Amino acid sequence: MKRLDMPFLDLFEMLQSNGMTLSPEQYDLLRQALAKGFGLETWDRDWSDLRDLCRVLWVKPSSNYDERIFEQTFSQYVQQKQREIRAIQPRETPGPSSSQPKTLEGRLPQVPPRRMPMKQPETPQIQAPVAVKTGAASLPEVDETGFHLSPRNLPFDPRTVLDSWRFLQRPMREGLEYELDLDATINCITRQGYFSDVVMRPVLSKKAELLVLVDDSNVMLPFAPALHPLVNAIEEQRVTPAKLYRFTTYPDEYLYHWQQPTQAIPLASVLARMHPRRTIVMIWSEAGATSRTLNAEHCSGLVQFLARLSPCLRDLIWLNPLPPERWTGTLAHDLARQLDGRMIHLDAAQLLYLSKQPPSTDRFHLRVLS
Repeated sequence: MKRLDMPFLDLFEMLQSNGMTLSPEQYDLLRQALAKGFGLETWDRDWSDLRDLCRVLWVKPSSNYDERIFEQTFSQYVQQKQREIRAIQPRETPGPSSSQPKTLEGRLPQVPPRRMPMKQPETPQIQAPVAVKTGAASLPEVDETGFHLSPRNLPFDPRTVLDSWRFLQRPMREGLEYELDLDATINCITRQGYFSDVVMRPVLSKKAELLVLVDDSNVMLPFAPALHPLVNAIEEQRVTPAKLYRFTTYPDEYLYHWQQPTQAIPLASVLARMHPRRTIVMIWSEAGATSRTLNAEHCSGLVQFLARLSPCLRDLIWLNPLPPERWTGTLAHDLARQLDGRMIHLDAAQLLYLSKQPPSTDRFHLRVLS
């Protein structure tokens, strides 16, 4: 199975094998251009748009970049792909209303579809009585031209974000380098005598990295300004090293790039880069607090995600924008109970308190939600 994030790699390798000197950086330029929508306008006809894009990026006026080799190889590549498409078309049964053969749909790299927010159960609409205004003059019209809404008094200010990150970066004793534990050695000599062994301990190491997972579903849109101080601190590299990813409702097999929401990143690759003694995960989500109906898919998805996440992290903080009194009777209440206080409301004092706590020693082996 071809990787979703390496489109037209076979074309790149074919050009290299035919004599063109191309570097991995030039292939990365093609990937970036395709992600922005270039080169795909005529892929269902003559591939001329992709040909022009590759010629601009790869063909240069020198002996190492032969335009003749490029044109011949690209034509061979197009013919090969067209033969492959014609070979699989007879196996497909056309519908009664289909008069044209299928195009190259499905041949290009596909982005895993974003999961849409789950529909809430419909409630019957009740017509409320309408008050009719009579007798009084209408209010004067207000000119709203140039009106801008600037949120103030956000729960987390930049100072709180930086202080909490400083507490989360506390030094820990880890690694392969050791030093003499003088106090433990003296106690050992006192108990066992002069010829007892010395006691060693790992040296203090101040290494931490932050991973922020942001729920961008519709119910979270009103709370987006409250996250701006943390996002700005990461983008301005005042909180570093740190990574931002998106998900919808709950993380499944894919996360999504923060700046390019359509670019999918496999969850397995993100977990593989995490370190159980360094990675601190911060999750921004309502965790089902907006729905009084427990959804089995939502519950199962969160449990499976946390089970995969737990061996890969050093600490976890779940930020829920809804107040705790709204959690009662929802999935958020059960999840907060299982997280043992690691789910908090948007309160600066709670965030600083949780950031000062030592990492858990149970490695977050969570029980299945009941």
